[in-house]
Amino acid sequence: MALGDKSVYSPLTTLKNLFKRPMTIKYPKEILRVFPKEGVSPNYRGLHTNDLEKCVGCAACQRICPFDAIEMKIIGQNEQGRAIKKPVVDYGRCSFCAFCVDVCPTNSLKMSRHYIYKIKTVKSLSAKDEVEFVKDKFRIMPDEKLGDDIGYNTGKAKKVLG
Repeated sequence: MALGDKSVYSPLTTLKNLFKRPMTIKYPKEILRVFPKEGVSPNYRGLHTNDLEKCVGCAACQRICPFDAIEMKIIGQNEQGRAIKKPVVDYGRCSFCAFCVDVCPTNSLKMSRHYIYKIKTVKSLSAKDEVEFVKDKFRIMPDEKLGDDIGYNTGKAKKVLG
C-alpha cells in the first residue's frame, strides 16, 4: 500500500475511537488532576520567584541568560555605599530555560508553577502607547509573591563562600 492510500479498516478505526472519552480538558473550567499537586507538573518552569533576602546581586543569572532577558536593577545602597542590585526579568524575551536558576550560587532564584501573567491595560491609550505600556509591565523583579507554589529549582542546598 502506498503512502496516503486509505486502508479498508479506516472506518473501523473511526468507530473504535468514536466512543472513547476525549483526551483534552476544558481549561480553565476543568482542573487537570494527574500529579500529586493540583495543576501543572510539580517541576514546571513558570514565572520566576526570588528570595530577596538570600539574593546577593552577583549577576550570575544575567551573565548565563542566553536571551539577555535578565537585567540587574539598582534598588538602593548598603552601609558601605555600594549599590544593591537585584534581577529584573523581561518575560517578552525569557524562554524559561531555567539556566538562571541552575547557576544561582545562593539558591534564591526559583521557578514557580504560575504561568498566567495578566496585564490590565488602560482603554484610553493609543495603540502605540499601549505597546509601550505592555512592554514595561512585562519587566518584573521576581520576589516571593509566587513562592507559595515552587516548581523548578535546583533541588540542592548550596553553600556560598565555603
